[in-house]
Amino acid sequence: EKRSPTLPLNGSDQRLLEASQQFQKKQGKGTVDVWWLFDDGGLTLLIPYLLTNKKRWKDCKIRVFIGGKINRIDHDRRAMATLLSKFRIDFSDINVLGDINTKPKKEHVSAFEEMIEPYRLKEDDMEQDAAETLKDSEPWRITDNELELYRAKTNRQIRLNELLKEHSSTANLIVMSLPLARKGAVSSALYMAWLEALSRDLPPILLVRGNHQSVLTFYS
Repeated sequence: EKRSPTLPLNGSDQRLLEASQQFQKKQGKGTVDVWWLFDDGGLTLLIPYLLTNKKRWKDCKIRVFIGGKINRIDHDRRAMATLLSKFRIDFSDINVLGDINTKPKKEHVSAFEEMIEPYRLKEDDMEQDAAETLKDSEPWRITDNELELYRAKTNRQIRLNELLKEHSSTANLIVMSLPLARKGAVSSALYMAWLEALSRDLPPILLVRGNHQSVLTFYS
């Protein structure tokens, strides 16, 4: 049986194919960047450690990024280095980010608001009954109240994306904690928008959700 000739891929499809296969080959010299922003039991640290012990990833070094205060950067770096050595996790660098809580740039906030526009439920522009009906039938929509209530958390994801682009744009892989949200309190549209804002235009990101139970063995 004759096979039909394979059509050449266009540029976009070719990039998609290459991206889907990039972890099936040996990784060259590079980094696995770990953004450890809160203690999730150590899973965010353990996975990169296990990964870089595998043959395919052994040429990649682990870089660790943590939040800190400007006046305590050296202290925080030493404390983190001590912690990692007690867990016998090899690392090439520790970066303490003292500007993690700075407000994101206005143009990036505007881009986020433009992205979520189709998923908004603008109660102020509607009759109350109509707004309540729409809220019941489409609970995934982002309400004005919800957007205002979680403004700080939204800004944090946008700001983290700025920092990720600044520090980890050339990483082979980024590993970081999955943003937390209370079930039923945050709409699915807003939560997915946070993930998009966090990971946009970056190398592959592995988002990890630990349960706060320690997965690391402490060596004295």
